[in-house]
Amino acid sequence: MTGLNPADIFDPDPARRPPYGRLGAEVWSLFTYRPALPSPDSLPNGGGKPVLVVPAFLTGDSFTRPLRAFLARCGFRSFGWGLGINWGPTPRLLAGLDRRFSEIRRDHGKVALVGVSLGGLFARNLAYERAHDISHVATVASPFRLPTSANLAPLVRLCARRYSPAVQPARLREPLPVPATAIYTRDDGIVAWDSCFDANSSDLCIELSGAHLTLCSNPETMRVLVRRLAEP
Repeated sequence: MTGLNPADIFDPDPARRPPYGRLGAEVWSLFTYRPALPSPDSLPNGGGKPVLVVPAFLTGDSFTRPLRAFLARCGFRSFGWGLGINWGPTPRLLAGLDRRFSEIRRDHGKVALVGVSLGGLFARNLAYERAHDISHVATVASPFRLPTSANLAPLVRLCARRYSPAVQPARLREPLPVPATAIYTRDDGIVAWDSCFDANSSDLCIELSGAHLTLCSNPETMRVLVRRLAEP
């Protein structure tokens, strides 16, 4: 099976790759980062708006459960993607996400998408296809300005041969046809932080501190998402 060309995904320039030393900090953060959650009382209410959360590479819905639970506490209808592990944009996962999205759209109206890391590429890709059905796209540490540079590049290259050629890396960096928010961190130890936002677009780009792997559980990330997704 012919998949995506790794050259379209990864920049070979080693100067852009996060220092390998940050990988240890990323792993450490998974075991030690336990912040106190914000109070929903201090945030706008989601009013029942549906939000579909797409997990990061090599993770599933369990990884985004804390974020989805907090969105639910803030009045949103939050949904996982229900497709198991995110191996990247394979034909099966792309088709499954489209079905999942269509079900939520049919039952609850326009849907907001939150993509974590590689999940953000899924969210942006879907936004170009289903703009009229989407209220907002938010990406969290998602390297959509491809090619990026990543410490996990060898793992992604192994999977890339199975990725759908229908995904267009050049399009993912184009302005979205829906309201969008890009959250990123310069502390990123997984991907090049400057590939996770575009200062020249109309998207709201917000820099926060913290590790790539725990940015979606960062209290400030949660505050930003609730405020942005609750907007009319």
